[in-house]
Amino acid sequence: IEPVQDETRVRYRIDGVLHTSIVLPRYIHSAVISRIKVLSNLKIDETRLPQDGRIRLTIGGRSVDFRVSTMPLLNSEKVVLRILDTASGLKNFAELGFVGHTPAIIEENLNKAQGMFLVCGPTGSGKSTTLYAALNKLNDEGSNIITLEDPVEYYLEGVNQSQVNPEIGLTFASGLRSILRQDPDIIMVGEIRDVETADLAIHASLTGHIVLSTLHTNDALGAIPRLVDMHVEPFLIASTINLVVAQRLVRRICRYCQTEAKVPAELVDKIKRTLVELPEAMRAQLPRGEWKGGVAPRV
Repeated sequence: IEPVQDETRVRYRIDGVLHTSIVLPRYIHSAVISRIKVLSNLKIDETRLPQDGRIRLTIGGRSVDFRVSTMPLLNSEKVVLRILDTASGLKNFAELGFVGHTPAIIEENLNKAQGMFLVCGPTGSGKSTTLYAALNKLNDEGSNIITLEDPVEYYLEGVNQSQVNPEIGLTFASGLRSILRQDPDIIMVGEIRDVETADLAIHASLTGHIVLSTLHTNDALGAIPRLVDMHVEPFLIASTINLVVAQRLVRRICRYCQTEAKVPAELVDKIKRTLVELPEAMRAQLPRGEWKGGVAPRV
């Protein structure tokens, strides 16, 4: 929800692309922002600093969460709401789009007695959703699972979920230090952001805990130099990391809108040469026969 000259523009990001939904008169912009602040328990009169909040509404019988972020602009404020449909339920790895031998590798490493499981990727690439799928897989009565998130996106029954609050000193680092005194078996840290959090997470995975977390890197290999940059000793990285997953969300062709296109012969030859060069284990995972298309949501 952003002011643009003499109007207020409301845009939705659908499958990674922004679309203008409605355009409102500029004179109601302040009223809209104030109403959102009231619903998310933010300070109405604070227009100089960014604020973060949360709204929970029941829409059409479904519980929907909104993560609210305000940003002061030159002469006004902009608001971004992230919609979290908690009623949609958690998905397993296959439903998230992990295919072939990948789900088996992930589950094999999750079942280890200790170590670190990292998910990498840019903002909005589904890292948290993958972590929740992992937690859902590990969640049983015999395990004490504690999470530290910013914020809690989905509620998991049987999991102790905590939310960071820097305003009162509850950061990832301080919260993780307290979690280690809570007799945990499995720890999920929303994000490794600083040196102290990295150090605590590494040592937690060294002392008999399974630690799940995320890193902002471009690929799986990038997790190693990122941890080294956070002053984690290389021998500790080798001793603790079980698995690093890097992921992106990619758009799929809508099965109602797709049309057949003629692929140039040189491109077909290039694809065939590339497939031949793949290892045998990867070639075994290639689809057989004709692909029947996909649907709009990203995978």
